[in-house]
Amino acid sequence: MYERKVWVNRQSEHPSRRKLTPTGNDGEYDVSRSEGIIMEDGDAFDADTMNDLERRVAAGFTELDPTGAGGGEVTVQPYTCEKRNGVYALVGSGAVGRCKIPASWAAGDSFTVNGVAVPAYCGADAVDGDTIVKGRWVLFFYDGTQLNFNGGGGLSASKLALATATEDNVLAGNKFYAGGKTIKEGTLTLTGNVTADKMLEGSSGYANDAHSIVKGNMPNRGSWGTTINPGGEATIPAGYHNGNGKVTAVSLKTMTITMAPSSMYWSYTFTGGTLVGICDIAETAYNHDIEYLHISGNTINMKWSGNGSMYRQITLIYY
Repeated sequence: MYERKVWVNRQSEHPSRRKLTPTGNDGEYDVSRSEGIIMEDGDAFDADTMNDLERRVAAGFTELDPTGAGGGEVTVQPYTCEKRNGVYALVGSGAVGRCKIPASWAAGDSFTVNGVAVPAYCGADAVDGDTIVKGRWVLFFYDGTQLNFNGGGGLSASKLALATATEDNVLAGNKFYAGGKTIKEGTLTLTGNVTADKMLEGSSGYANDAHSIVKGNMPNRGSWGTTINPGGEATIPAGYHNGNGKVTAVSLKTMTITMAPSSMYWSYTFTGGTLVGICDIAETAYNHDIEYLHISGNTINMKWSGNGSMYRQITLIYY
């Protein structure tokens, strides 16, 4: 494409003013500009500027006339066209041509221009029966190596051939094109009873109604798990669980202390966790030396009967 240039004039405070500087020779001076303030340098009239103009003009001609035909042949020129043995034979000259198609297109047909075989395209695709139709006038561009017919940009037969959908995998009632230019209609029907609460959040799908999409609202719990205390319980939240979650009870621990009352009463409050009970009290020779032993929360209260010895070990259970 020709590159248009906007030319700019030089603008200065005193455009016509010049300065004369004596050279030392009688009556001889050097002349230089003395224009005062320069508002715009403008475009110089020199070899660089003129050669750039030549380059841009030549580029424009090359684009319009790639074969170098020149003159009137740059405009649309008439070509003759005959079809012989599956070959459309074009005869004429000029980069831009027109002709009338003499016969219908068939798979495998080809083109020659002035006896030379050349490929032919319409847009991005090789020409086919969509472009070459008996009795129609066509416009084309010929650069000496290939023919490019006007058209393209639409859904050509070659592109439709890449579509492989069939009626049984397109929803019933929906029309589509695939494989050719004949419109087709889907026959696929949807079955199922999916509901939003049975489908994960972020997922969607269709149920029996093919026109209504269902968006899932089931929470994804993943590997949800929790820990409970002995005797406790946990409510498992609704949602999807991947099978890796666990509900775990805390482990029980034991600790042994010495029960050494200073009177008939002994009390001890456990501070190392939650007291569950007692698993062992060391025996003595006397069987009735403890009158009672109560546990309330983490506190143990004991009353000595006055018999035997109360200095013994007691093992606590806690978590």
